[in-house]
Amino acid sequence: MFRAFFTGALLLVGSFQIRAQSYIDLVTASYNYSPPSNFEISDETTSIQHADVSVSLPFPIEDGPILLPGVNMTVNRLNLDPASPAATTLYSAALHIGLRLKYGNDWSGTHYLFPRLSTAFQESRAGVQIATLQLFEKQKSPHSSYGFGVYASKESFGWMLVPLLSFYYQSPDSRYEVRLFLPSRGDVNYRLTDHLRAGLYFDGLGSSHDLQSPQFGASYVQRISNDLQAYLRFDLTPSLLLAVRAGYSFFRTYRVYDVDDTAGVSLANIFFGDGRTPLNQTVEDGFIFGVRIIYRYHFSR
Repeated sequence: MFRAFFTGALLLVGSFQIRAQSYIDLVTASYNYSPPSNFEISDETTSIQHADVSVSLPFPIEDGPILLPGVNMTVNRLNLDPASPAATTLYSAALHIGLRLKYGNDWSGTHYLFPRLSTAFQESRAGVQIATLQLFEKQKSPHSSYGFGVYASKESFGWMLVPLLSFYYQSPDSRYEVRLFLPSRGDVNYRLTDHLRAGLYFDGLGSSHDLQSPQFGASYVQRISNDLQAYLRFDLTPSLLLAVRAGYSFFRTYRVYDVDDTAGVSLANIFFGDGRTPLNQTVEDGFIFGVRIIYRYHFSR
């Protein structure tokens, strides 16, 4: 009985999706490793590990909107400074509370609220944050859509505002696929065989984490990373996908600031008149290697 309801629910969700995209990613998990990289003015190095897991289960309300509950967790581990006695593990855990609405004339809206805890495992402090996503999308054709919106997040340093542009295109024969969620993320891929795709993936979504440590006292870490990776994706089954990735992280920083040294408002990680004083030397850019697993549900157009 539950299986029948679950399948029907996902098909109903599909009818509310921008029909150009004929699937839903229910579970994704990634792991990235950056080999030892230099600090700004030191011969010391640190490796960086990054992992994330996201689970989403759309739930339709009869004759109403679609609920979009879910959870997401990210973990970063590295030495924050050459003088740090050990690596620090930063994490962020968020609930997804959302609604998907269909407005008519091929327009739909996705509206999210993200209560979030973002701090460190061993050196935690506060870490309570909240964010919202408001996105409006229009189906342009059976194979393409576009949209616009805004992401606003109360970070440790202040508010971050990100204007958003979305675009999706899939060629009629499904050979090409383009998914853009600018300026935060992008994915362009090409089908080589029935079970193998090659692509290029970008992730520029940063984060901030409250910290309490003997070295830095009451503080926070601001993470900025622009990761560009090429990948090969193997379709192990129609629903289970495995991608291996390699690339480079540009303009990467893990700055530590005093808790009272804030920045007010930033626009997509661009700070105007930023007079903050970092407490650490940050790690520099470097190569990254990763793997990603996706559980995907397909529905009929």
